[in-house]
Amino acid sequence: MGELWQKVRGGFISTLEVLLMVLVAVMTLTVLWGVFTRFCIGYQADYTDELARVLLVWIAMIGAALAFGVKAHLGVDYFVSKLHPEARKTLSVIVQLVILALALIVFVIGGWGLAMGQMGQQLPALPIARGMVYISMPIGGVLIILFALENMIEIIRTPAEKLGAQTKSEG
Repeated sequence: MGELWQKVRGGFISTLEVLLMVLVAVMTLTVLWGVFTRFCIGYQADYTDELARVLLVWIAMIGAALAFGVKAHLGVDYFVSKLHPEARKTLSVIVQLVILALALIVFVIGGWGLAMGQMGQQLPALPIARGMVYISMPIGGVLIILFALENMIEIIRTPAEKLGAQTKSEG
């Protein structure tokens, strides 16, 4: 099952990476179009600023979840690495539980409430509901929860002596 899981996980990560690349490309083209229309035509296209902001929010939320999933997020494991292996393992599980709680409360529950509260309002320059901007929060939160659960299972299954850093940058 481990090999199948790695294939599914790899496909999921690749899909998120492609999604982010597309979002960044669209945002870049949107900003360039806005600059072009403003300085070459003399009147900036109305939607460019707003679309760039919407895309930036989505890129930030999906990108943060992806960074967490591939352990490319910021982490300082220096002091944790000085702990006894069993204490390090326990602390790693506690950290994942805190991440789960924060992602659930702030991003999923809070983000969902924010998004649903804004669904009745339309963005001024785009024909979409303002809530569609904020729906990225619960989506990012669910992704973070899935990755945190995966991390916690990996931590629990790994013998304490073999448990390494929780980020790529630290080891």
